[in-house]
Amino acid sequence: MATVKETQPKTGSSNTADEEWQAAENVLTSLQLARKNYSLYPEDHINCTRAMERFWQQLETFLQTHGNLRFELEKDRLIFQGEPILKETPEDGNLPFTLFRDGIQWLEFKDGIEAKEIEAFLRILNKYQLLSDEPEGDLVTALWEAGLKHIEHHVADFFWGAEPEADFTVQPAKEDIETVLAEEEEHEPSESEGVASIDPSTLELTPEEEAELQEMVRLEEKRDPTDDYLNAVLDSLLELREKENFDPILESLEEEFHDSLARRDFEVTLKILKSLHHVRHICESETTWAIPIIDNFFLTASSSQSLRPLQTAWSEMNAEQLEKMKELLLVLEPEAIHTLGAMLLQTPSLRLQQMLTEVILSLASRDLGPLEAMLDRPEEDLVLKLVQVVASLDGERPVQILSKMVHHSSARVREAAAKGLLRRGATSIKEVFHLLEDEDDSVRRLILHHMGQERNETSETLLLQYLEEGNIKGSDDKHIIACFRVLGRCGSPRSIPFLRQTLFGKSWMPDLRSPAYRQGAALALKALNIKGAQEVLEDASRSLKPGVRRIARKVLQD
Repeated sequence: MATVKETQPKTGSSNTADEEWQAAENVLTSLQLARKNYSLYPEDHINCTRAMERFWQQLETFLQTHGNLRFELEKDRLIFQGEPILKETPEDGNLPFTLFRDGIQWLEFKDGIEAKEIEAFLRILNKYQLLSDEPEGDLVTALWEAGLKHIEHHVADFFWGAEPEADFTVQPAKEDIETVLAEEEEHEPSESEGVASIDPSTLELTPEEEAELQEMVRLEEKRDPTDDYLNAVLDSLLELREKENFDPILESLEEEFHDSLARRDFEVTLKILKSLHHVRHICESETTWAIPIIDNFFLTASSSQSLRPLQTAWSEMNAEQLEKMKELLLVLEPEAIHTLGAMLLQTPSLRLQQMLTEVILSLASRDLGPLEAMLDRPEEDLVLKLVQVVASLDGERPVQILSKMVHHSSARVREAAAKGLLRRGATSIKEVFHLLEDEDDSVRRLILHHMGQERNETSETLLLQYLEEGNIKGSDDKHIIACFRVLGRCGSPRSIPFLRQTLFGKSWMPDLRSPAYRQGAALALKALNIKGAQEVLEDASRSLKPGVRRIARKVLQD
């Protein structure tokens, strides 16, 4: 049912006339939406009530500002102030045709109209929008019987739908009736001359036809009127080109969005979101003023208030509903991360936690800002999960965030951030090397484990400098020995002079270092597993210093 709206008022009209024309358009838009709702839902449905109230509000606004509102009627258009304000093809269901078909020439709304009149008017329009083969009354009669004091109309004496040639044959007088009936009986066909009998077998359906018919019935029974309503409303968005008409339709969609979430009809929710993305794409080239309005819709839909129904429903959702919920969450704006993060903490379900994490990851890949803002939250578990999400993202900004989070007060968060950085390559060890002296043992072990996985010049340089300075905090011999072992795994021949000097010590001065240094140096030389390192150990095993000789022989034997 194509609709063409004439949105421009008379050329050269004043600002007041422009405003009056726009106000009349607003009334028509809300009337069309109300008619669509009444055709899809029972009259007491919430959508009908809201649509009726919106139409009443727009109409009252016009009447109080500009006085009575009159539309002239032709079969394919409504005329306001002498110009077409609404054009529609002349067919059943379209507003101009529905009114003009029964002879209405003009329709006027008067100030003081009440809600019950609006309801009655919409009910009548809905009942008679399609012409029945056996109509019970007509639209004009229904309007007259309703007695709508503030809705006036004028009906033509002879309207376009009447038969062009009426039969004015003089009826027979009473005394001639018997003669007429007798003549009719004479010409009445006998039973044998009547319509040929129909073979019942020709009416039987083949199995294929019966199956096709059953499928058609099933699909019709399954059809959801909400789907028809959404199609109509979304089509209206593409047809309209004025903000004043656009806003009330989006308000209606926002209400349906909230209602569908509340009743867990995620198919409807998802259709609204996907369709609005499509509308937004079209508006980018045609009606750019609509972009901020649609964006605001998505921001509202992504808020904690809008998504709250999900938090009370997920424990009762089946696998299919959870998958559909994930699909609709992925269509939201990254601002939804604030709500999804809170949901992530509140669910004990590992499956749901995984789903929410995947959604947050997808949304953060579009805009990292909302996630980054949540990293200052006090909940350690939440920050830990979000840091893990950041660690899965590529790019310079995630690296900057992780480099900041390795200084977090929580050891678990520091460890997660360090893992995220270390996965980005060998050079990232510079960003986390300071954690080698972290107060948490698990964090220290993480750094050492990573450095000891392969020969690496950067790791070797950092460890050599760290061990040569000898300013290792605390007196943890295990940590010192662990650092030497890792130096042996990641080092090269250039580490041998330092290890030899550490193992043998300086002959002209007392060795003030812990025995752990000598033991660590011996273990590092063995881990290097190269000829020069092996020679140092063999020399040490023959040393005149008992301590050096004992350590070297033990390492060689082991």
